Amino acid sequence: MEKVIEMRGETDFVWAREIEKEATTLVTFYQNEQGFASFIAGASLVGEAEPVCSILSKLHQVDPLNVLPGPILPEWRLYELRNEDGRRYFILRINHAYIPSQNHTKAWLYNYPVFRDIMMVLTEKGVDESIYITANIMQEFVFADQAQIPTDELLVYDYDEKDDGLYLTDGSEIEGAQLDIPPPSWIAASCFKHFGPNDPRGNYIVMCSHTNMTFVNEEEGEALLDFFENTHALLPDEKYKSELLEVLNEAEETYNV
Repeated sequence: MEKVIEMRGETDFVWAREIEKEATTLVTFYQNEQGFASFIAGASLVGEAEPVCSILSKLHQVDPLNVLPGPILPEWRLYELRNEDGRRYFILRINHAYIPSQNHTKAWLYNYPVFRDIMMVLTEKGVDESIYITANIMQEFVFADQAQIPTDELLVYDYDEKDDGLYLTDGSEIEGAQLDIPPPSWIAASCFKHFGPNDPRGNYIVMCSHTNMTFVNEEEGEALLDFFENTHALLPDEKYKSELLEVLNEAEETYNV
């Protein structure tokens, strides 16, 4: 199969093959998020699958130095899966992103154009639902009104509907609280709202708990995987998940030395 190169705005899409338009759910995760819960969930869904598209942009935050052998990849990667009902899923793996710093405006400056281009191109491929999985990174910061999410629960927020309240997967509402969320989660959801389909199936931010007490938030990652199994009939690659957890736990040992 011949690769297909597509350019849109500030972003280049290198498809491994021609992709037909078809109703599709997009799942996005940032692999370097603290606690690695979304990484555990997203990467376990992908498993050993090869990417269907490499996404490159001059706006990506890429280090000038690389390593050999096994160079670090500068692109974001998109994978194609099917759930048990045959629905297509794209999994977008973000391996680097602009996150909060003293100059917060950079997060919008560099993330917005890339997500805008991605949402426009993927909408043309049939994406009608977006799910951004993330963790409540600010949960343990000392904010009196920062929402707290239990370890075994998730918060599902419909970004398009702009729900007045914050609701957990058990149906209960987190009362008297608000949620501070860092980029790129809300930027991705905002771009899907503005540049996605006219009548989307859904535009969700799905958030798990977070704790700084453990380097690897395994339980929180399992909560996300349970959500995909129960709600979307998507099952993880258990062998890959086991190997990933082993690598992350080894990294924790090195980090603590």
